[in-house]
Amino acid sequence: MNEILENLKKNLNNSDIILGVGVIFILALIVIPLPGVILDGLITLSLLAGMLGSKSPADFTVFPTLLLITTVYRLAVNISTTRMILTKGESSDSAMIDAFGSFVIGGGNAGAYLIGIILFIILTLVQILVITKGATRVSEVAARFALDSLPGKQLAIDSDLAAGYIDDREARRRRESLQKEMAFYGAMDGASKFVQGDVRLGLVITVINIIGGLIVGMSIRGEPFSEALEIYTRFTIGDGLVSQIPALLISSATGIIVSRSVSEDALTLEIKDQLFANPQILYVVGGVLILSGFIPGFPTVALFLIGGFFVYLATRIDKEKRTALSSKAEGEGGEGDDKKPESYLQHLHTEPLEVEIGYNLIPLVDPKSGGTLLDQISRLRRRFAMESGLIVPPVRIRDNMNLSPGEYIIRLHGSIIAGANLEPEKLMAIDTGRTSAPIEGATQFQEPTYNLNAYWIDPEQKGDAEASGYDVVDTSTVIATHLSSVIQQNSQEIMGRQEIKSIIDSLREDNSVIVDEVLIDKKITIGQIQAVLQNLLKEGVSIRNMVRVLEGISNHAEKTHGDPYLLTEAVRQHLGRQIAADFMDENKKIKCIVIEPNIERRLREGIHRDPEEGFVMALRPEFQTAVRDALSDTFQKALSEGHSHPVFLCSRPIRAGVFYILERLFPNKNFAVLAHDEVPSDAGVDVIGEVTLEKKESEEVAVS
Repeated sequence: MNEILENLKKNLNNSDIILGVGVIFILALIVIPLPGVILDGLITLSLLAGMLGSKSPADFTVFPTLLLITTVYRLAVNISTTRMILTKGESSDSAMIDAFGSFVIGGGNAGAYLIGIILFIILTLVQILVITKGATRVSEVAARFALDSLPGKQLAIDSDLAAGYIDDREARRRRESLQKEMAFYGAMDGASKFVQGDVRLGLVITVINIIGGLIVGMSIRGEPFSEALEIYTRFTIGDGLVSQIPALLISSATGIIVSRSVSEDALTLEIKDQLFANPQILYVVGGVLILSGFIPGFPTVALFLIGGFFVYLATRIDKEKRTALSSKAEGEGGEGDDKKPESYLQHLHTEPLEVEIGYNLIPLVDPKSGGTLLDQISRLRRRFAMESGLIVPPVRIRDNMNLSPGEYIIRLHGSIIAGANLEPEKLMAIDTGRTSAPIEGATQFQEPTYNLNAYWIDPEQKGDAEASGYDVVDTSTVIATHLSSVIQQNSQEIMGRQEIKSIIDSLREDNSVIVDEVLIDKKITIGQIQAVLQNLLKEGVSIRNMVRVLEGISNHAEKTHGDPYLLTEAVRQHLGRQIAADFMDENKKIKCIVIEPNIERRLREGIHRDPEEGFVMALRPEFQTAVRDALSDTFQKALSEGHSHPVFLCSRPIRAGVFYILERLFPNKNFAVLAHDEVPSDAGVDVIGEVTLEKKESEEVAVS
């Protein structure tokens, strides 16, 4: 028994079960006769169901469902009251129905019954022709316009996200709110049809009650016609009112919620701010009403009272406005000694990434003008996050009237790092080296990202240019590509501590052990992790697998004493398979350039760690020059042989030193330096070149 009670208690606490039982109860009302006392309670609930309201559709998405449930509930109660009226007749014991019918009819004479019927018909026609029809039409139009505006609203959210006005969490919240709003309008469009049908059915039930009551009263109960008409008319009008009034309320609620869905404040506040915002209008209205009271035959007292009220209201509003303006002036102008010094802290803030554009390029960032730059930057940020694990901060785009009309510049932490002049009305045709014919009338231009030969062409020449082997892009793509290159080359500067902190916080949810082990047990700081990640990004190593990176840091934290340089090399070894996979061909082989053992030995002897300076290359000038020339010659030879991304293979102790030299020789070239330890055992190596010194230079270096 106790177990049964526990299960019953558990089920009663389940909202889904309660809702299901409630729906079954509503349907049961149709077939189960109920006494008048219970019907009075159900009618009261039906009246209260129409008192619904909300601030915005996103806050009240259950309204269409409640609208449907209350409609079915009201119909079920209406059917139950109809059964009671027809079966009990004058013995009907619903105080609510009797009270409504008696109140409308008033006296018991024929004129009172006729007036009651007329009033009921007027109320029903108002409900059908005005309230319900209007609410249904408003729902239809609102749903249509909401769906038509959906792409623009989604684009606005993406634009704000790409421009940095909102973060990912706020964008996600806005998208969810937008989805709820669209679902609300679609559901309201259908649910309003139920109310419309409910009102029409209520009118039919009213006619059935009167006709059926007359038939039942006269033929079965033997009542005279006048008595039967009096009884069933009174009860039918009362039943119709308790049915139509809730429908009227809920239809009005439907129209109000949908029609003011764009409002952000409460309805009372908006009426106060908008309707009574201008006291001069109230003065005019009040004055006209007072003057109208002097016209013979007009209700002088009523016009004087209402006009005086409007004049008094205008005076109060005018006084409040003057007080507010005076307080504002005192707060802003105050005494000179009490005035607070102006703060210039906001001028110290610089954005990590900024793109400034001339006024001719403004349409590129305006979605209404067909601009796609914001979308391209958003996709660019997503690509960096997915491919390299780099969280690119929001890119701030602003116009700069000091620039040329078609000019743009890219700033990194406030410093200009790139830029170019564009022609926004034209397309750029890039010479790929495999073109078959020149473009007539085109203006030659140097492509800003890779310094390739390019031409400005008219949009109608696009087909001919592509047929001739040119790559044709628009100006938005030029800026986005240039920005992508800047981010790629300066990724180590973009990865700030705040971004790293956000990444680690997100990892803590599923990988709390490794995060706590690194930060708490091994006492590695965010700054040390930042240095390691910056070193990896500097060499094009993806940090997307942050768990693996943190594991490598944890495994070697004590051995390296937290030295970022040594930790980077340890993490690279930990990520060896991932790093090497980027340079393997289809046969799992890496085509690489090796370094002569003598050079490796001398480099190993000249590279050391200074406690204060960090990584130091202490090489004799003549040897360093010889090595630099040898690396340069080998690199250029590999490029000439068609290897667009040469890979140098050397021992682990000198790997960073070789990269250091190559980076200064070829800052904008693609190359990689791998250590032998980073190549997996199942990967093959094809040697395409060797870094060697000339025999004479080698002997001189050996002597020195």
